[in-house]
Parts: sequence; C-alpha cells; structure tokens
Amino acid sequence: MLALGAEDFLAERVVAAVIAAARAIDPSVERRDVDLSSETALGALVEACSPNLFGDGAVVVARSAESADEQMVATLIESAAAGDIHLVVVHPGGVKGRKVADALMAHGFVRAPCEKAKGRSVDEFIAREFRAARRGATSDAIEALRIAIGDDLRGLAAACAQLVSDVATDPLTADSVAIYYDGVADVPGYLVADAVLGGRAVEVLRRTRWALANDPGAGPALSAAVAAGLRGLARVASLPRGLSEAEVAREAGVPPFKVRALREQAGRWHPAALAAALVTLARADAAVKGRNVAGRAISDDGLDRDQGSYVLERALLHVVSTRSGS
Repeated sequence: MLALGAEDFLAERVVAAVIAAARAIDPSVERRDVDLSSETALGALVEACSPNLFGDGAVVVARSAESADEQMVATLIESAAAGDIHLVVVHPGGVKGRKVADALMAHGFVRAPCEKAKGRSVDEFIAREFRAARRGATSDAIEALRIAIGDDLRGLAAACAQLVSDVATDPLTADSVAIYYDGVADVPGYLVADAVLGGRAVEVLRRTRWALANDPGAGPALSAAVAAGLRGLARVASLPRGLSEAEVAREAGVPPFKVRALREQAGRWHPAALAAALVTLARADAAVKGRNVAGRAISDDGLDRDQGSYVLERALLHVVSTRSGS
C-alpha cells in the first residue's frame, strides 16, 4: 500500500486501516515503523521487513519515502513481493521522490490518495464522514461546520464524530451545528448572513432571534457578518464569469468553498440593492452600538436590548425586501 499525499491525517488513517485489517486475521500482528530519511534507514528497513523467529506477522510502516534511495526501493519491492509482511509506504507526494512513488506503483503498490483537501474536496470529506456513520447532512450543515472548525481534516473528522454521537437529528442541519457550536461566534453570524443573501425572510427572522436569545450582545457581530457577506457578494458579482473558483476566491477575498453559492446568489441581487443594503446595515449597526440612526443622535447608553433587536431585525428584513432592487 502506498499512502501518497501531504495530508498526514489521511495517511494515518490508511496505516490504521491496514493494521486493523491485518489484526482482524491475526491479532498478534505487530507494527514496525521505519523512517526512510534516517542515516540508518536501509538497515532498519531490512530488519523490519525480515520475519522473526516465531513467524509472527507484522505491518511495516515506512515513512518519508521521498528520501528513499535505489536500495531502499528495491528492498520495499522485494519485501512486498515476498508476502511475509504487510507494508505501508508513506510518501508526501510532490516533485521530490516522484520516481520512488512511480517505481512502487509500477510494481503493484496500491495508491491510497492522501492529498491535502481544499475547496469542494473538504465538503466531500465531511459528507463521507457522515455517510460512513450512516447519517445525512445538509449542504448548509456542512458549510456551517467549516465555518466553525475550519478546513483541518482531523478537526472536522472529530467534529463529525461528536455530532453523530450527540445530535439525534437526521439529516444533520445547520441548526444542529449552530446549537452544538454555540460558543463559536462566527456560526450564528454566518447562518443569518446566508439567509439574508438567499432572500429567505422567515429564516432571517428566526435565526436572528435565535442568535440574540442565546447572546443578547450579538447584534453588532450579526450585522458585521451580513455586511461582510454582502461585500463579498458585490466583489464576486463584479468579476468576469470565466474565472475559476480559485481565481474568484483570490480576487474577491472570500473562502473558496463560498464562491459557488455567491455566484448563484449574485444573479438575484440588483447592484443598487447591494449598495442600499450596505447603507441600511451601517445605520442599523450604528443604532445597535448606540451612535445614531438615520442621522438622529442616540443617547450615550444607546438602545436597550429590545430596541436594538427590533432595529436589527427591521434592517435585515428591509435588506431582503430590496434584494431584487424593488
């Protein structure tokens, strides 16, 4: 087996899977690790691949394969052909040591892809994690999970396992993620912003009230999240349609996984509505923070919580109502 790619977490999973399969047949199978970049790598590899006196099975994990020389490659190929051990070679991919990977695959090593995930491949990874646990997840739930955790596969795998264990909803929804990651400030803001950009007024109201009920001081963060979403939408809308998602993400300064949705949403927003929406949000933000609203001064203490919530809700609903420039 050749674990090929720079994602350590996926390589670890390949190793664990091979060990588990071997031990399912023979529980006495031991693990032997060899670092092929060390000065004594060849001798250590030969020793690890040699059967012991008792004939016990072993899984040999040969790491840093990009540093292997011709003798090491020959030893790996011969050991795999002999069939006395289970062999997992870990190679980070890339230009360095490419001949090593090619030689191993040419001699029957099965490639297990372990490339770094990015863009849609992260979404696909999350979906696979849930499918493996026989659970479903909406696209909104997957995106909310990325907002909460980021794109670290190890963290995402742990988060998926926690959600499957602790949340009964099936399929898992964005609400499930938001409730579970209540302490992650970006999640409620993202959910409100996504509903605003999608023109879903009822959902905007529900999510805004939910966020404020859980954190009465969240008003400024919510308005900032929606404003950031609108600015990102405006930048995406201004770019040529022929650009790739990676190019759009770079030029617009938005996460690559958001580009597809932003492109779809951009066609439903009139340019004038975007400009008006940003002005509306700026006024609402000022009111919630206690500065002014529509040019009228507010007391130093600002609005009370109920007033601030009302102003924010009204502003967000107004933004949704002007989405098509009407």
